[in-house]
Amino acid sequence: MESKLHKVATLLMLLAICIIMLSGCFGSGNQDGTGPTNNTPRNTETNPTTPTSPANPTTGEARGEPTEIRFGYHRIAALDPSWRDPITGEPGMTPDRLRAAERATQTVLDELNVKVTWVNYPSDIREALLQSVLAGDPIVDIALMWGGSQGTLLGQNIFQRLDEYQSLFEDRDDAWMLADPMFGHHYLLNFMLSFVNQWPLVYNISYLDQVDALKVDGKTVYPHDLWRRGEWTWSAFEDYLEKVNEYFANKMSTVRTDVPIKAFQTDYRFTALQAIHSNGGAVFGANGLTADAPEAKEAVAFLDRLMSKGLMMSVRYSDDTSVPVWTGNGTDFANGETVFTNMVRWLSSSAGNTLATRGESMGVVPFPRPDHMAADDPRYEQVAEPLDQAGLLKGVPKERAELALQAYKLYWSTFYKTLANGEKALDYFTNLAKSEAINNGFDVTNEDYGDLIMEAFMAIASTKPNEQQSIMPWTNLWSDTILGDSLYGLNGRPKYDAAIDSMKNQLIDSMSAIQTALSSDAPRDNYPPSFVTTGVPIAVPAGSDPSKIAWDQFVTARDGIDGDIPFANVTVDTSKVDFHTVGRYNGGLELSVKDAAGNEGKGSYAVIVYDPNNTTPPTIVIKESFRSIKVDEDASAINWAADFVESAVDRDGLDIKSNITADIGFLDVTTKGEYEVVLTAADFAGNTADVTIIVTVE
Repeated sequence: MESKLHKVATLLMLLAICIIMLSGCFGSGNQDGTGPTNNTPRNTETNPTTPTSPANPTTGEARGEPTEIRFGYHRIAALDPSWRDPITGEPGMTPDRLRAAERATQTVLDELNVKVTWVNYPSDIREALLQSVLAGDPIVDIALMWGGSQGTLLGQNIFQRLDEYQSLFEDRDDAWMLADPMFGHHYLLNFMLSFVNQWPLVYNISYLDQVDALKVDGKTVYPHDLWRRGEWTWSAFEDYLEKVNEYFANKMSTVRTDVPIKAFQTDYRFTALQAIHSNGGAVFGANGLTADAPEAKEAVAFLDRLMSKGLMMSVRYSDDTSVPVWTGNGTDFANGETVFTNMVRWLSSSAGNTLATRGESMGVVPFPRPDHMAADDPRYEQVAEPLDQAGLLKGVPKERAELALQAYKLYWSTFYKTLANGEKALDYFTNLAKSEAINNGFDVTNEDYGDLIMEAFMAIASTKPNEQQSIMPWTNLWSDTILGDSLYGLNGRPKYDAAIDSMKNQLIDSMSAIQTALSSDAPRDNYPPSFVTTGVPIAVPAGSDPSKIAWDQFVTARDGIDGDIPFANVTVDTSKVDFHTVGRYNGGLELSVKDAAGNEGKGSYAVIVYDPNNTTPPTIVIKESFRSIKVDEDASAINWAADFVESAVDRDGLDIKSNITADIGFLDVTTKGEYEVVLTAADFAGNTADVTIIVTVE
């Protein structure tokens, strides 16, 4: 009996100790919701990036050193919370994103005993990842990539299929991270939540207020009104544009007063994607290539009709090309030259601010749907293309791969929860919506229509990437040659429905290499070799025989997999250069070379032909005003030619700024003051000229 009582007493004492310990762990938290009450990490200054307890918080079992999982990126400063500028010591992230990244890092460590380490790629991602996978030593576990590189990387077959890990992303709050399948399988992950992924349809509200034909009982009916009532269809949009076009005919913009105001100036390529998805279609989506489907053909026919009636247009580089001036429509909208446009994402804020300075405001609305489709039809959607994405590299063992994906999911879930100060990652789209709409320049604070614009903005926001044509190798072939030429009738191209039918096989052929690679087990080298300049100016004396010039003194060839390529394998073309006439010949040296895998790399460089008999010193012109030098600045790293020299030319006018050197023997960067620096310019014939400048160290 005494033994039993002793055991009971011991158990009670242990229970009391546990209660005390639990009280310390789960005591009252901070009122801002960042304390332990919400099961979130404590301040990172007192909570290091190593486990705070040797016990697993879920099982109570002792755990060892954390497993290091490596995430890679090409702009490490933008995502790595530990990165600091080597000069200023400042982080590369804004305070809110830094806090979110630090909390995500700590949460992954606490819950999974995983230490997330960020790796900056040592070279172009398309070389660095392939090199490491071919070597059987993946440089990272999960590779984050810049948008547009996915097609090349998929063609290298360096990513593991993610099909067997789909269950990790079943929860709706995590499902956005798993990208749509491509070529029948899941390969890619999303990590960027974006309110406005694509170029949305926007309009100048103040311009619309001037159009009496848009008013009912003296009040303007805006696009967001029609959308909210379920009346925003293709025909409604067309009728709307006709009224706008009629009113603004022959009226000039306020900034460039010689430019007439258009009803709808846009970049037709982005408008086409909007129209196709509003019709339930895609160019290349989860179902593969559907650019020839009825939905796509109907959408392009609608745009063709708008253009033929003069209701929609794009400003092109010239009449013999279908390519619109890149982002020109966003700038022109800000200048008051168009009523509607598809707004460039990164110009949206400045455009809204520019309008506001003139007392105008900007609205946004989902792209209208076809008339035969109901407003609540699930096929009616807005377009969203992938931004930067990620992939699990081949060579990562299965057990580690699953842990890496768990860490990835928990990291980005925590990151966006923290940014949104919410309980779910997708709270990002509700808790930050209004501030994000304002940041994008939309007038959501207006007493009369602000709430409706906010609703319209939310209908566009949070669309998961559903269009992958931009990462396909044929993206320009589709957007410019097939779509653009058919809209403008260039190069004998028929209308889109016939053009896409006749050229679809070209799209299929251009991505056949990706499909072939993905159907095999082995990675494939599909990245071409490149040329690297040696730093020696490509300048040769007049009268030279090009066949006897050692061009590899100027340029060398290299491949990420094969290494240096003998210059004997390089094809050299200098037919554009007149070696008997002094001058600069842009693109005069054209080079091409193939690597062992058959990939061809090309390069072109300017060739300078100079007079070897020239004995006249060159001319140096110093800038009227130039910068000072900071105390302790590395003088050897200063670009003296760019920062201090306006021009440097030889007798024949050939630019020799690249031949500027600086004598900094009298410069003391450790002490404030004024110092002499001698700049010397040498021309290609060996003549020199000196100029002494006074620089200030401060």
